[in-house]
Amino acid sequence: MPVKKVKEWVKVVAPQAFEERGIGKLLVSEEKNAIGRRIMVNALELTNNPNKYYLNFFFRVVKIENDTAYTEFDGFECTRDYISRMVLHKVKRMDLVQDILTKDGVKLRVKSLLVAQKGIGEKCKKLMKKKAAEMILEFVQNSTVGDFLSKIVTDEMKNRIFQELRKIYPLRYFEVRKVEVLR
Repeated sequence: MPVKKVKEWVKVVAPQAFEERGIGKLLVSEEKNAIGRRIMVNALELTNNPNKYYLNFFFRVVKIENDTAYTEFDGFECTRDYISRMVLHKVKRMDLVQDILTKDGVKLRVKSLLVAQKGIGEKCKKLMKKKAAEMILEFVQNSTVGDFLSKIVTDEMKNRIFQELRKIYPLRYFEVRKVEVLR
């Protein structure tokens, strides 16, 4: 008769960018089974900022030491209902997808969303997408993953890009809707 392995609870902590804050517990029988697991945490729980209720962060377990599972950033995304509230009738949705390498060598796929009035012309649309792409590229390339996350959480990046794009055409919303870590 096979012997059952004892499962134990392991505390999961966020990466250094989030001050290694506890984000939950994980039930594991062997360490190797836990490594690589993906954990979703709402930004409201992670940052205690109620204005960021719409962001879900993803972390991947990379190592376990002393009943603590350490994670690394694996991406984030906006909730569908938040995006749906931005993209209403009589607006033009523009999506932008870029693969960018950070200063510390992590390749990120950054997906952005621009929402403008319906009457926007093709020339303005192309100009806005080009300007947004340049600014996002600059922000990501000149930042480590931790710096980039802090710019997302504090809305520094979002606000600066939004203000620049408003000079081209009246923009309703700009949001980095999803970031994925490419492996």
